[in-house]
Amino acid sequence: MNQLPRITEIIKVEPFKVTCRWSTGEVRVIDFEPIFQEWRLSESKAEVSLLEYENFKYVSVSEQKTLHWVNVLTTHKYWNESGDSDTRTSPLTYDANVLYDKSQPLERYRLVPIPDTQQAA
Repeated sequence: MNQLPRITEIIKVEPFKVTCRWSTGEVRVIDFEPIFQEWRLSESKAEVSLLEYENFKYVSVSEQKTLHWVNVLTTHKYWNESGDSDTRTSPLTYDANVLYDKSQPLERYRLVPIPDTQQAA
């Protein structure tokens, strides 16, 4: 059974792009500019502070092997084993599966195109 891809290392952080090594061995780039546009960040969402690179650059890999920002806190509701609800504050974290789907292989970001040798043959 294949395991879901997880982030093992951040290689580079630049304005609104994070280059990561994944548990699959791939190096992929997550470009957050189109992601933030798609998600239509508003002033009421905690993520809006990530639109400032001074906040964005503090991204790190969480214990769950995904990206999180310890400098951006979110409050969310959860239910305990007894069925009682409570609120909890934690660092802003994105699902690794979503990030993998939104990421692109590093090769797509190279300045000089690399010819596809399989198609040329």
